[in-house]
Amino acid sequence: MKVLHIISGGETGGSKNHLLSFVEAMRKKGEESIILCFMEGLLYDEAKKAGLDIRLVKQSKRFDLSIIKRIKGICEKEGIDIINCHGGRANFIGYFLKKVYRAIYVTTIHSDYREDYRGNFYKTLIYSNINRAVLNSFDYYITVSSSFKDMLIKRGFKNKNIYVVYNGINFNEVEQNFSREDIIKKYGLRDSKYHVAMVARFHPVKGHRVFLDGCRTVLDKRNDVSFILVGDGNIRNEMEDYAKNLGIRDHISFVGFQRPDEFLFISDFTVLTSFTESFPLVILESAKYRKTVISTEVGGIPDLIEDGVNGYLIKPGDSGTLADRILRLIDDQALCREMGERLHTKARDCYSIENLADKYIQIYRSLLAKEEKND
Repeated sequence: MKVLHIISGGETGGSKNHLLSFVEAMRKKGEESIILCFMEGLLYDEAKKAGLDIRLVKQSKRFDLSIIKRIKGICEKEGIDIINCHGGRANFIGYFLKKVYRAIYVTTIHSDYREDYRGNFYKTLIYSNINRAVLNSFDYYITVSSSFKDMLIKRGFKNKNIYVVYNGINFNEVEQNFSREDIIKKYGLRDSKYHVAMVARFHPVKGHRVFLDGCRTVLDKRNDVSFILVGDGNIRNEMEDYAKNLGIRDHISFVGFQRPDEFLFISDFTVLTSFTESFPLVILESAKYRKTVISTEVGGIPDLIEDGVNGYLIKPGDSGTLADRILRLIDDQALCREMGERLHTKARDCYSIENLADKYIQIYRSLLAKEEKND
């Protein structure tokens, strides 16, 4: 079984981490895969560092189709059986590759393609519609939550061709040598009694404005808490200005794009205010550090977080309830720790990287068997 994963290479968040950890887990199980990307970046560098087989086929521009011939050559040389695309740009290339190279074509749905360009009318009009059109050409679909499978079915995709595989992480890799004092000094964080973090790229779909509104309400009631925003993006400056206008900028640390581990370690719990999500890895990362999560009730998140049991669920845009839940966890540290332990236990038992790799291997083998039967 030879699998080629196609991804743009510009990813810095969930889909990058998902693919690299999953391919490495498959390798440990004796299944080799090739990753192909269109640009150098974090994904390419991290894959190389991990010793994964990654090929760089550069595009001159987003819709450069001259690379199809080179990708076809790689597929023929390596005897690729399955091509698994990740993201709209990869799907676009997969659509044209399918016309010249015979294989089983799969795409993993990491996000709602209608929301990928929220806040940008022209990109939504062009890129989201192109992605929707090319998606129809794929043989099979793997979604990272059952809610995304339901979404595809409602939009006309066939149920029999859709599989669900939840994200997973390695729960054995937990950094134990962090120092609270060192982290505060390293990033210039406010040395407050309590810290609350949100790890998300600065994009309208992530709801940073809602997060900051909730922070404002919390800080009206107590001043011994500070907030950390981990991530970068095109609305970061706008959100920094918004925090200033709310009068809370001194309590908010904008640390840019960083590995989340140090901030998960130092935080009492984490928050996610997205308007739409698939099954975000950052919640699993929080669970790895035994930190509970307050999250919006979107995508596959309710499959992991049980409201009031191992975390809190709120409606998208509800900054008032967000503030209430933040204050509740700060006021009751025993409850906060108990919820974190429960979240850790459930996530470790159900959403490990080993489970993810096993399910992908099972799906790939069943698809190959199905195609052989049809030939």
